[in-house]
Amino acid sequence: MGPNAALVTLFSFAALGLAYVLYGRFLARRIFQLDPDRRTPAHELEDGVDYLPTKKPVLFGHHFASIAGLGPILGPAIAVIWGWVPAVIWVIVGCIFMGAVHDLGAITVSMRHKGRSIGDVCRDLIGPRARLLFLVIVFFLMSLAMGAFVKAITSLFVYFRPDAIIPSLGLMIVAMIMGVAVYRLKFSLGPTTGIALAAFGGLILWGVAQPVLTYEWFLPNNVETTLAGARAADAEAFASPYGAADAVAYFNSTGNEEAVAAVGSAAKQASSTWTWVLLGYGFLASVLPVWLLLQPRDYINSFQLYAALAMMVLGLTIATLTGAPESHIHAEAFRMGVVDDAPPVFPFLLVTIACGAISGFHSLVSSGTTVRQLDKETDALPIGFGAMLTEGGLAILIIMACVAGLGASAWAPDGIYSSWEGIGKASLGDKLDAVVTGGGAFLSKLGIPMAYGTAFLAVTITAFALTTLDSATRLLRFNVEEIFRSIGFGVLANRYIASACAVAGIAYFALSPAGADLWILFGTTNQLLAGLTLLAVSLFLFKLKRNMFVTLIPMVVMLSVSMWAMCLNVADSFMKEEWTRKEHSIIWVSLAVMAMSVWLIVEGILSFARGRDGGADPPATPPEVHSEEDEVAASAHLG
Repeated sequence: MGPNAALVTLFSFAALGLAYVLYGRFLARRIFQLDPDRRTPAHELEDGVDYLPTKKPVLFGHHFASIAGLGPILGPAIAVIWGWVPAVIWVIVGCIFMGAVHDLGAITVSMRHKGRSIGDVCRDLIGPRARLLFLVIVFFLMSLAMGAFVKAITSLFVYFRPDAIIPSLGLMIVAMIMGVAVYRLKFSLGPTTGIALAAFGGLILWGVAQPVLTYEWFLPNNVETTLAGARAADAEAFASPYGAADAVAYFNSTGNEEAVAAVGSAAKQASSTWTWVLLGYGFLASVLPVWLLLQPRDYINSFQLYAALAMMVLGLTIATLTGAPESHIHAEAFRMGVVDDAPPVFPFLLVTIACGAISGFHSLVSSGTTVRQLDKETDALPIGFGAMLTEGGLAILIIMACVAGLGASAWAPDGIYSSWEGIGKASLGDKLDAVVTGGGAFLSKLGIPMAYGTAFLAVTITAFALTTLDSATRLLRFNVEEIFRSIGFGVLANRYIASACAVAGIAYFALSPAGADLWILFGTTNQLLAGLTLLAVSLFLFKLKRNMFVTLIPMVVMLSVSMWAMCLNVADSFMKEEWTRKEHSIIWVSLAVMAMSVWLIVEGILSFARGRDGGADPPATPPEVHSEEDEVAASAHLG
């Protein structure tokens, strides 16, 4: 047996906690010089819409729910194919010295520029061209990321976790009712929260009892009849949730190739339908008042997230105390060269584990949204630095779920981690289902039946993805509005046209035939954005004559690694002549992003060469304020 998973987890958590106390406080006091008595944009520009001081615990939950999407789940689930030790080391080191520094820096720079986004601040730190370049790069990144998220959600719903459909969709209704109750009917927050959480728990039980098998809606009558007959004859073999993947496995075992083809075709039709439903949801979430859906969803999801983390840790602890198989790591510590068809560990490990170690997407949430709700400058430490460390803790738990919770079979010569085709090239749904199964094994140690434990985790993961999808669509809409204004088409910068453009960008990638490659491209682009954000933060510190090496070194690492990974992907595609195939049209996106990034880096170098004049002080005028329907700071009312 391998090392004890609980001890590895405990060591990792201790390292992250120590980093907060020592390195985080050093950065806050000495480098960024956060001042509790200095007025934040939330106070200086308070308008009850975008700028509104928020209590620290409430803002932490809102911020963490926004940044904790599928990144810290999918990335580690793939990256352990190179060994659990490199994955754990990168999460700890990357999270402490890169990711948390990146998030804290993004909040600080935005805070000192009246809550403007990092892309907008680039105009002052680097120049007008840099602002437009940054905004366009952000558009590609967010469209790509949300396209991958849509693919992952549809795959879960159709192929693996149809029991997550009722609670995931039902949570939207619960959130809207809670929003109306708290904001319009003035109900007390405490009792309303309790009722909402109880209703959400009931939805999970309902989902387990009645999974929605959407792929069956598209099956031919004869195949549907065959499947119904088999289910009636052997209910145990057809236990819930029984998604399309299970149906395909059943018909394969019986040698019914016609039925296999029929289920595959039906699943594709169901996936396409869910894709359009989710795109429609993203559009509506982008234009609806945030107090009606986004904010109460984040609030409820934060409790769900804390519960999932606590139960997984407790389950892992009990497994250790009882000597259960799940208490030990079954994977090899280092697997470089073990899987012949896997890409090289460097640089791909560092871009595969994206959000679990460092994420450029966090800069978009941190600057221009979260920053406008900071009550005190010093709150940036627990919310910016602390939330990233918490996400690193989540990534560690996901790693343990894959290398310990899944059991030895996953790491056998014929297991899912025996080849890159098995996990790296598998669908996003396959990867998420592996995490759900591994985490469910930990929850089972608490006496929670496997069916309910996996359903709870599946809903938690889906909620992460949906929360990020709706928040990111709104952020993408703001980004589109800024692009229109910067190129002189301000007339198009309204919420409906901008939302339609945002959804169209997401749809391009969501409907792309590219599968797992989409996640690798997201990882490289996301890490590239992180490097560009660190470039802006480094310039900010440079102009203030402060130690910029705490951000400059991570910047060089992330820009080098992401460019390296992109070049390898593009070169491999051209060598295999895949660039002419439709599913690899995203290669051209990589080339476009690389070109714009190099241009932006050159602009940044020229800004360093110009010296320290300008750019550090806040501008005289605040950024554009959106209407009440766009209120991102509504979570402050929950304080």
